[in-house]
Amino acid sequence: MRICTNAEMRELDRVAEMEYGISPEILMENAGRAAVSVLFDHFPKAGHRSEILVFAGKGNNAGDAFVVARRLLCLDRKVRVFHLVPGSEYRGATQRNFEILQRLKAKMMLLETSSDLDAFFKSSPGPYLAIDGIIGTGLKGPLNGIFRDVVDMINANCPDVVALDIPTGVSGDTGMVQGDSIMAALTLSFGFPKLGHFLPPGAGRRGKLVNVDISLPARFRREGNKHLVRRGPLADLLKNRDRYGHKNSFGHTLLVGGSPGKLGAITMAAKATQRMGTGLSTVATWPDGMDSLLTRLPDETMAVPIAWEGEQWEYYRKNINHQYSSVVVGPGMGRRPESKEAMVKLLTAYDGPLVIDADALNVIADHDLHGLVAKRQGRVVLTPHPGEMARLLKIEKSAVLGDPLAAVKKAVELTYGVVLLKGAATIISSPDDRYFFNHYPNDGMATAGSGDVLAGMIGGLVGQGMDTFNGTLLAVYLHSLAGDFAARAKGHRSMTAPDIIENIANAFQELKEKGDSRDSLLPEEARAHLL
Repeated sequence: MRICTNAEMRELDRVAEMEYGISPEILMENAGRAAVSVLFDHFPKAGHRSEILVFAGKGNNAGDAFVVARRLLCLDRKVRVFHLVPGSEYRGATQRNFEILQRLKAKMMLLETSSDLDAFFKSSPGPYLAIDGIIGTGLKGPLNGIFRDVVDMINANCPDVVALDIPTGVSGDTGMVQGDSIMAALTLSFGFPKLGHFLPPGAGRRGKLVNVDISLPARFRREGNKHLVRRGPLADLLKNRDRYGHKNSFGHTLLVGGSPGKLGAITMAAKATQRMGTGLSTVATWPDGMDSLLTRLPDETMAVPIAWEGEQWEYYRKNINHQYSSVVVGPGMGRRPESKEAMVKLLTAYDGPLVIDADALNVIADHDLHGLVAKRQGRVVLTPHPGEMARLLKIEKSAVLGDPLAAVKKAVELTYGVVLLKGAATIISSPDDRYFFNHYPNDGMATAGSGDVLAGMIGGLVGQGMDTFNGTLLAVYLHSLAGDFAARAKGHRSMTAPDIIENIANAFQELKEKGDSRDSLLPEEARAHLL
């Protein structure tokens, strides 16, 4: 499913009109009709006993709200419209739909001060279902004045709010909330979902998200460079394994990391690699952690000391490209003085797919090795969380959180690698300017070691010959799906990173069977029916 910025959505509306003759009136009517259809799917009795309160603000978002109000009235539902802008200020399709409501003698009130709405709520206790058509994607800054007051009163007095396109107060481009915003139970996005639907904190304000078709040309779906990760295409990436293969047929992953006190990280990464179907795995750690590591690793995993000098290094340098089909570096590695030399030698000696995670990212940031990453012959995957991304880019963490897509773009420019920014909505990008969003928020995965598991999963797939971008997409999806299984079994509070590893097999099985029930969590096409 395509995802749009606010500007991209406006451009699609413009092209629909100029090239295809699909007028704003048609798009607005389709949006309102579909919205009412989905509204009744979720609130079938709305407007029977108490009024549906429709709030209309500015521009096309207000026009969508007026269409919704009119269609509800024509279905004999109880409706009251509050508009925050004088009718004389509306233009185009919005104005025409406002005038139709006047001719229908709808209950309408201009809110010149918040006291009018306050008086209404005090005299009429409800309960109410509210329709938010106040600002939508036209947000320009923090809410103020009557707009802020009305949003606060809606949140306080309406237990269920349906937002049209995006909750008022949430940025459609960044998901940022500057001050107040509508807390919606349901959000109906029109045409295509927006970035702000998936990025925190705005994603937490939208409730359930349903994307509705407004009759935009089909080619629009195939265009754009931002998409939502979906099960179907990823299931097709799973290749049948050779039944007659042997362990060397399925790759050999080297995992470099671990240090005294942090050996669990590299151990979990290695276990995750094996669960992905890797034929062989070897862990390389610092000599002072070797003995302890051997007591942690499963019997099937090999272990060697990190050797970056002398005869041992010469052996590694000559054989590393023949021996290993992928390398994961960073989990638990630490930022000791020797780490820089280790990273430089690994980046220059190894030509295969390299997954850079955790402390390896910090070493690159500390010693400005971005250019060396970009120049290496082999493919590279970088897996920062927001803090690591901030260090990589030498910016504040707040800047990463404020515009995560811009941060990912900059990291790709610096390293020319596949970059994934971990979070509730993980963003995966590639050097050819494609961006995918894996949006399966699970607070149980906010636990120590979850990122190490993901690094190992990516290394396992790319080590079996999968393209780095597709391998990263598939690993991220399977990681979140395994996390869902873990949360079901142990609960969000009690699950740990090893629980994710233990459920990788379940994730593979569900994906293989193409029975992914999690699609119910995603924006879906609303099949609007005639009312």
